[in-house]
Amino acid sequence: MCAEEKRTNITGQEALEEHARKTLHSNNVIQKDTMNGLMKGEWGGCSYEDKTLTFEFPVQKWQANRIGNMHGGAICTAFDLTIAALARFYAKENFAPTINLDVNYIRPVPMGETLVVTAKATSTGRRITQLTGEARIKSTGKLAATATSIYMNVDTDKEKQAKKKSGSTGYISSLMNYSDRL
Repeated sequence: MCAEEKRTNITGQEALEEHARKTLHSNNVIQKDTMNGLMKGEWGGCSYEDKTLTFEFPVQKWQANRIGNMHGGAICTAFDLTIAALARFYAKENFAPTINLDVNYIRPVPMGETLVVTAKATSTGRRITQLTGEARIKSTGKLAATATSIYMNVDTDKEKQAKKKSGSTGYISSLMNYSDRL
């Protein structure tokens, strides 16, 4: 049972849905002028039982590459936003930075489409969370890209204690913001 379930006595599915909605709010409202907000992620669904989370990303003009399709960097960002949200859910109160994100591009995503990204947690360990992702073109359902990713669960309480002992500001703590702790 995760910490969110213990605090509010809600189901795992409800906790995952709440976490995803908070993440989207943080990305789209609190961080509206950052890459997270500019991507304009939307709710796509989730399954606690299957360990999946789906966000949708409308392809915008600023994301175009020189031939008019969604730039590979924007596709990678869509993966990172979706997969990171699921990794943070399993990290609970810990900070969960990306350790590795490997993307395979299969077909172009044209302007005017919506990229549907589904993340799946394949291993949710104490220190490492491993995930996969699929990105599909919404109108056709065709696979556009796949991803594999690794996130580290950094115990922020231990980091804070170490910071107090050493008197340092703590590199990881100094980089954290609200969305990192959702």
